[in-house]
Amino acid sequence: MVLVVRSDLGLKKGKIASQCAHAAVLCCMRAASAGGDAAGRGKMLDAWLRQGQPKIVLRVDSLQELHLLTERAESSGVIAEIVRDAGRTQVASGTETVLGLGPDRTEAIDSLVGHLNSKVTDSCTLLQLEQ
Repeated sequence: MVLVVRSDLGLKKGKIASQCAHAAVLCCMRAASAGGDAAGRGKMLDAWLRQGQPKIVLRVDSLQELHLLTERAESSGVIAEIVRDAGRTQVASGTETVLGLGPDRTEAIDSLVGHLNSKVTDSCTLLQLEQ
């Protein structure tokens, strides 16, 4: 799973952590509700859970980049969930803060985000599914 944070918002570390947690939960719920769909999301979710739920946090510089990445993910069949903030602390209600991608195959995720910079250093690897 990859979590893509908007760096243009200037969110504090705690807010980033909270928004990333929301994105991870949304993606996990989407994968779980897909069950045994044709894309094999249920199998990918199970594998991701067995591997310790690895996540990588990356950044984009604008809302436009976030939307472009969302469109590309949806076109390729990768789960894409955008977090919209409640507006109680640092940003206005409805502000799109983080995009969650996956869980999915490493190749599918990497083809979408391989060009992005890390937001935080993370030694986790993306989901490795046996072919």
